[in-house]
Amino acid sequence: MTTLAWVLLGAGALALVLGAAVPGWDTPALPKRAVKRRIYWAGTAAGIVLVFLAGLPDLQSSLAFAAAAGILMTGSAYFRTPHIKIGGKIYSGYEPHRQPDPPPAV
Repeated sequence: MTTLAWVLLGAGALALVLGAAVPGWDTPALPKRAVKRRIYWAGTAAGIVLVFLAGLPDLQSSLAFAAAAGILMTGSAYFRTPHIKIGGKIYSGYEPHRQPDPPPAV
């Protein structure tokens, strides 16, 4: 791997970790949990793009890096957080995380 590939791979890993580690905060329009969900998925999307680019020009490696990152982050979101929300319904392996988002604290 070239130096640029290592830098991109490191930046992708950092984006994935920061997306998971940066806490949410209350806003006038959104509760802390909704802000954290957006941070998580933005970090995941950025990380997947960066690890995909790190594998280029080998397309097979790029797809493997991106798939691994996507599967790991989605699995983590399902089993440990309330971050999977589709059509207003929260999907989680842990029942307390399936409760609706609380109203925003003002």
